[in-house]
This record gives sequence, C-alpha cells and structure tokens, in this order.
Amino acid sequence: MTEGSELRLVEDEGTPTEPNPAAEAAPAAPAADEKAEPVSASAGKLARADELLAAGNHVEAAEQYGAALSADPVSLPAMLGLGVTLLAQSHYDAAEKEFRKVLRLAPDHLDGNFQLGLTLFRRGVYPAAAQQLGKAIEIDPDHAAAHVVLGEALNQMGDTEAAIEALEAAIELNPESGRAFYALGIAYDRRGQHDRAGEMYRRSRELGGKVT
Repeated sequence: MTEGSELRLVEDEGTPTEPNPAAEAAPAAPAADEKAEPVSASAGKLARADELLAAGNHVEAAEQYGAALSADPVSLPAMLGLGVTLLAQSHYDAAEKEFRKVLRLAPDHLDGNFQLGLTLFRRGVYPAAAQQLGKAIEIDPDHAAAHVVLGEALNQMGDTEAAIEALEAAIELNPESGRAFYALGIAYDRRGQHDRAGEMYRRSRELGGKVT
C-alpha cells in the first residue's frame, strides 16, 4: 500500500543485500542492476496490489502483496497491505501476524498499530485492542477512526465513561462519523441517559452509521 491511501500508510521499504563484488570478475554496474531488479519487481507488484485493494478484490490483492513480499521480504507497505486484505476476509490470525511483523520492524508505525488494534477488536480481544488503539492515538492524537474503535472496545469492556470520552473525541475530529454517534448512543444508554442516547442514534441514522 502506498503513502496517501485511505489508511494513510507509511512506506519504509527495505532492499536486498548486494552481491559480494569479490566473487565475480564483472564490474560494479551489473551488481547494482542485479540489486535494483527485485526492488523494481516488488514496486510493480505493490502498485498492482494497491489497485486491486482499492477495487475491493481482496483475494487477488493478497496474492500480489504476497508476490511483492517474495521480491522484497522487508517491504512494510506490502506487509501492511497483505494484513489489510486478510482482515477484510476475516482471516484474523493471518492478518494479526502481518501487522505484528510490521511493528517488529517499526514499533511506532501508525497504521500498523491501528490495524492491529482493529484486528484484535474484531476478534473480541477488547482489552488488548484498547491498548493497541491507545498506542495509535499516542502516535497521532487526531486519528479519528482509532478513537471510534477504542470507544467501541471500551463499551464492550463496560468502561462507559472512558468510552464516552473516546467517542466524543472521535466526533470532534470527524463530525460525520455515524458509527461514532451510534457507539456513543450505546454508552449514554448504559449511563441511563436515554434521551441523550436517542439523539445519538438519530444522528447516526442521518449519517448512515459509517466511519467516514
């Protein structure tokens, strides 16, 4: 996945090790070409994978991200993209594995932390999800979607006050997030503020109940 995509991913691609120039009688220039070829192949497959992901073709996108990783095994965009496609297909264990690989190489990777938190949330591991989403928010306090999913996780954990705080922050950052209003309605219901909850549900319906 490339920088500027919907998920605002950070690129940090590695490159293969150069061949030992003492091993061959050939000049240095062919060695440079040899080094550039796998990276170029990875970039082409990565671009194709991004196109397939944008089109919603998750199966073929996963194949292309995998091919990009075969050409460049330390490509963070390819790892992250593969994780996103696996998550979209509900392959939670495999997605989590890819996101953890990203974070081993780049612990402060914003979308690596967010996507891992989202994966843990969808698996129902709410405390771990909240911790990971909190890390994403530390990196970028203006990450509205992280606040939304954090609020949902806190709702599931029964921490109503913290959920309200997270969801109100999400709405301040993105007033068009119907999903945040819906989750906030749940939190207000649990607090006993049913009229206020009704206002949140109504606003969510108006916005379509989506994270935008």
